[in-house]
Amino acid sequence: MRFGAFTLYPVQWRLERDGAAVEISTVEFKLLRALASQPNRPLGREKLLALAHGDEHGVSDRSLDVQVMRLRRLIEVDPGTPRHIQTVWGLGYVFIPEPGAR
Repeated sequence: MRFGAFTLYPVQWRLERDGAAVEISTVEFKLLRALASQPNRPLGREKLLALAHGDEHGVSDRSLDVQVMRLRRLIEVDPGTPRHIQTVWGLGYVFIPEPGAR
């Protein structure tokens, strides 16, 4: 899956930016893979946690917010105004592969 300057290879557990490997933690990769598996579809926090970490995730909402913040720092041009991982207030997050592609 391509988005912006990035290519995500879910099966190979690999993220590239302009063809170069990007260092990404396991937690960040699982979260990105979960978001990317449902593009343009808002995911509630519980659903996102289950997709990323399994049903027995034991991760709090606040921990998820921190994980999203770290992931935004990694993939967004401006993490304060995210293009790819957007907040859906009162629900969770949505992954937008390309801006305007809702």
